[in-house]
Amino acid sequence: MKEITEEIRQEIRDMIFDYYAEECETDRSSITMETDPQNDLGSDSLMFVELIEMTAEKYGLDVKLQSIGKYMLRTPMNTMKDVVDMFCRIYQYGNDITDQ
Repeated sequence: MKEITEEIRQEIRDMIFDYYAEECETDRSSITMETDPQNDLGSDSLMFVELIEMTAEKYGLDVKLQSIGKYMLRTPMNTMKDVVDMFCRIYQYGNDITDQ
């Protein structure tokens, strides 16, 4: 298990917000932790998969989409806070995210 520091959490948050702002062609400053990625930004599952791959590459993580999918069945992603929390958990636990 990797330690999640406040610096890493902020880095992950910034990466996610920047990604959604660019992909959804919206002003980054309009995205908050309460923003709904699907309803407010028009994101889709393919964007989410790409973001997982970017995160895995950036942090040298070996994660399987199947593990993330199982976690997401139990934990809906309704706000950007949910998304940031999930990516922090991916960073910390990798494929063991479903055991948490």
